[in-house]
Formats: sequence, structure tokens, C-alpha cells
Amino acid sequence: MKFIHNRQELEHTLILMHHEGGTIRELSRRFQIGRNTVRRILRAHVQRRDSGHEVLIPLRAGLKRTSKLDGFDSEIKKLLGKYPKITGLRIYEELKEAGYPGGISILRQRLKKLRAPDREPVIRFETEPGRQGQMDWSPYTIPFTRSGKGTVQCFSYILGFSRRQYIDFTTHRDFYSLIRRHQDAFQYYGGVPKECLYDSEKTVVLRWECGRPVFNPAFTAFITHYQCKPIACRRGRPQTKGKIEAPFQYVEGNLLNGRDFQDLEDLQARARWWLKERSDLHLHDTTRHAPLELFAQETLQPLPLHPYDSSEVALRVCGPDGYIEFETNHYSVASGNIADILSLKATEHEILIYTPEIELIARHQRYPAGLGKRVENPDHFKTKKRRYGLEPIREAFLELGESAEEFLKGLTQRHPRNCGFHARYILRMKEHYQSEDIHKAIEHAIRYQAFEGRSIERILRAKATPRTLESIRNERARQELQKTLPKITQRPLDQYSELLREDNNHDGGDPHQDQAPSRDPEASRNTKGP
Repeated sequence: MKFIHNRQELEHTLILMHHEGGTIRELSRRFQIGRNTVRRILRAHVQRRDSGHEVLIPLRAGLKRTSKLDGFDSEIKKLLGKYPKITGLRIYEELKEAGYPGGISILRQRLKKLRAPDREPVIRFETEPGRQGQMDWSPYTIPFTRSGKGTVQCFSYILGFSRRQYIDFTTHRDFYSLIRRHQDAFQYYGGVPKECLYDSEKTVVLRWECGRPVFNPAFTAFITHYQCKPIACRRGRPQTKGKIEAPFQYVEGNLLNGRDFQDLEDLQARARWWLKERSDLHLHDTTRHAPLELFAQETLQPLPLHPYDSSEVALRVCGPDGYIEFETNHYSVASGNIADILSLKATEHEILIYTPEIELIARHQRYPAGLGKRVENPDHFKTKKRRYGLEPIREAFLELGESAEEFLKGLTQRHPRNCGFHARYILRMKEHYQSEDIHKAIEHAIRYQAFEGRSIERILRAKATPRTLESIRNERARQELQKTLPKITQRPLDQYSELLREDNNHDGGDPHQDQAPSRDPEASRNTKGP
């Protein structure tokens, strides 16, 4: 065994054994050194050789590099040709049986070269000014100094020609966050591109059929309001949106790294500063111009006269305590609206509440979902003191129908202490079902003595169809139309029976004899003989 006396001999031996086919693992195990150390020695040798410097092992002309895999190439190609998806481990097992003395590492390196696909080159498409934008999301975990560690979603929009970017950070990645950040981006640019590239996420693309995207109708209504054509990228092709993918690395490396943020509001404020002071002014690697410089050439479409209404609309039943619930938070309403079906309109920062006649009765600041906060306006409870139990909602419950009173009696006997809870539970179902359907469910429950709120809910799920906001609006429109139309009085059926009896009792003469004479003179002349 040859003894190694110094570092130079060690490196010389490692390089020589690697040329002869030794793997990094084998070399690391034999010389009791780390694999990374072996890799550094080999990389240094390659760098010196490629740069033309003297290397530890002079490469003699005509020297052929040997490998333990020499002589097994035909067997490997045969297996790959017969089984294209065969694993490296299975090939290794077959070669071992054929007498292969080496390890699996050099086999995998050989397979990697043999299996290297002919990849389609990625072509960078440049667009003319004002034509195209690209949009995407990226999550980040930020260790906020005030609120603690939290995950935020980074919304990014970039113009294809100038590479001018807009970013913002939110806690949600839902549909309403998507369209609101779009509006902020369009306002930031002062215009809208003609088209925009998107990933196939559900907020934009519902599904693919026959190779074509089926866009979300709600998103289509929004994006067409701004005269922008959406283009969905093919799945598994992130390079299609290469202009938006790379800037995320720039955001992470230049904005997020090396800075501390107190909370989400601080992060959003710093992002707005960073856009103006860094992103707009930096020299882009591809265009070799600052984005703000090229932005002057962008020919964007003008913003519409009125922005798209990005509010959420929902129906809520006012509880007996004078509050309605939205996203686990409770907002006060005037006590005179207890048990009424109210329309709730949620903007990004406000909660607006309307009566069934679309009259604004409450306005509150919107709080984030999940806080469980009670937001109260003291003026809502000045006229009537809040009451609990069954009495505050008795009148509203009796309006459900004739059987409501009988059901209340049974409910009071069955649940004397919490009958108010069950009654309120049933009234809250008016958010999803027609009052007529609830009354039918009450009648059904009375037959089986099922005096519980859960029983009514099970019956409705089995026998009724949930109503939508559109159906409620249509019903209200129908009721208003009926008020304006004249009332038509139907004849009693016995009058028709009397007329039939008169016809049957006729003496067989001319059936037209008893009819009233015609006022038409032409008809009178036709009745005379020649």
C-alpha cells in the first residue's frame, strides 16, 4: 500500500483514481475525508485545466479514460430501449448479475447522460408597449417584530415591455383579494394593458376542456370591465410567464432580505417605498434600461370611468341581540330590524348593511376574519332595549305561517328553558330558504312531534332547495309588479255550470236563436233572405 505524505500527493491520488472511474463516495470512504472536500479538489482541478494552467496530472495525448462501466454499454442501451422507464436501481441489479464490479453512482451519471431529453429551447418573447401584463402570487413567511411570524401572499403584476412592477402583500389569496389588487395595480400604472397572462388557479380558470381554459365567470366579468383579455398559461409551463417569475427573486433578495418589519401594515408601506425608490429605478438585466424610463413609452388603455364594484354581497338574518355575523365578527344593527333578512355589502374596509327595501341602515369598519370582534354603534340601541329569549322574536316567528303558533307551543313544552334558541335557529334559516319552505317543514315536524331547530334544518335539506340572492331579488320584483297591476276577479264556477245547463235544455231549434242581435250591419244583411 502506498503511503501519502502530503496534501499534494492526496490531491494527485484523488484525481487519478477519479479519472479511473472511482466515485466520490468511494474516494471519501477510502481516504476518510468528507465528500464535499473531494468535490472541491475535483472542481479546482477542472477549473485549472480549463483555464490553461498547469494541473496536477498532465493529460497525455491519446490517453483514454477508463471506467468500470466499459464493456456494459450495450447491455445498458438494450435495457433502456426495451424498458424506457426502467429505474437505475433495476439496471444496476441486472448489471451486477452480468458481472459489473462498480457502484451505482457512476451508473446513474451514465444514465443521466443517456436519458438527457432533447428539451425545447425557451424563447423569450418581447411584446410591444402597452400590449401585455403578467400576474402571479408568491407566499412568504415573515418574522414580524411586533405581531410575530406570519405567512403573507405577495401579489405581483409586471408590464411586459417596460418591466415596471407592482407588488402588494395580503393575508388572503381569494377571489376578492385578486381583483382588488388588480385595481390597485391598474391605478398605479394609470392604465390597463390589452392582455394579461395568468396561471390556471381556480380564481381565474375553473377547468380545462379540450385544451382550452374555461374562465371563472366572476373573473371574466371583472377583467372585461377593464377591456383586458385574459390568457391562461398551459399547465406545467412556468417559463411562459418568465417575466413575472424572475422578479420574485428580486423582491426576496432586495426587499425582504436584510430588513425587519413590524407588521403587515409596515411591510405594505415599505413595499410602496421600495417600488418608487428601488424597483422603478434599477437597471434591468434584459432591457438594460430602468423600468420607469421605458414606462414612458407604454401605450396603456385608459381606466374606465367607474371602477368595478369589488364588494362582497351576502344575506344575513339579524339576531335577537341586534347583531349580524360576517367572517366570525358581529356588527350591530338597529333593534327594530331583529329577525329581518338584511343585505350585507362588504368592501375592503367597510361593512354596509341594507334593509329588504335596500335602505342603508348601518355602516361599520371592517375587521379581519377570525377575530370574533363585536362592533357596536350605540345609536342602534337607544330606542329599544335589547331583550333575549322567545318574546323579541315571537312576532317574526308567527309570520312564517299558520302552523307557527302550534309549533311554538310544542317547542315551549319540549324546551321551556331554551325555546328562544331553537326559534332563533329556525329564523336564521331564512338566509338560505324561502319562508314558505320553512312553514312546510314546520308542518312536517308537527306531525312527528319534532320540536327542534335541528329537525327543521334536516327537513329543509331533504325537501327544499336553497335560495339565492338573485331569487330573492326576483321575488321582490314580482311582488312590487303585482302591486301595480289591476286585480282580476275570477267568475265563480257555478256561473259556468248554469250556462252549460241552459245550452243542454235548448229545444233543438237554431242554436243561434237566443243570441243577442249583432250590431254589425253587414251581419244583419247576411241574415236576410234573397
